[in-house]
Amino acid sequence: MSDTAFVCYKGAVRAVLLTGFAALLFALPAAGAESGPSAEWLAQARCVHLKEGSWTANTGNGYFGGFQFAAQTWKRVGGKRDDAFAFPGDRAHPFTASVQEQLYRAWLLWKHDGRSWRSWGAVGASCSQA
Repeated sequence: MSDTAFVCYKGAVRAVLLTGFAALLFALPAAGAESGPSAEWLAQARCVHLKEGSWTANTGNGYFGGFQFAAQTWKRVGGKRDDAFAFPGDRAHPFTASVQEQLYRAWLLWKHDGRSWRSWGAVGASCSQA
């Protein structure tokens, strides 16, 4: 990949992250959720995402998306079935949940875990200090 392409990719990733995080801030309160995630939570979520994978990740490791959800965990927090679950590791079947949906499900799991990142193990622990 050329340096120019890499710079463009990084800019595009930043734009998607910024849009996704901003959309989450506005969508959660509008959806009647108690109170939306704080700026601190969003910074920690960004940290976790950057260490986990792309939003469409289906690498065959049993985890999917930008927060590397296990299929059972995704369903437990209300996520819909995704074709990627039936085809682990098949790039023809990327994880299709939107960035906003993944952020929302991560927030629900974080709340379920006692407002901690414990479901993300060492990555969550390192990012909880962000």
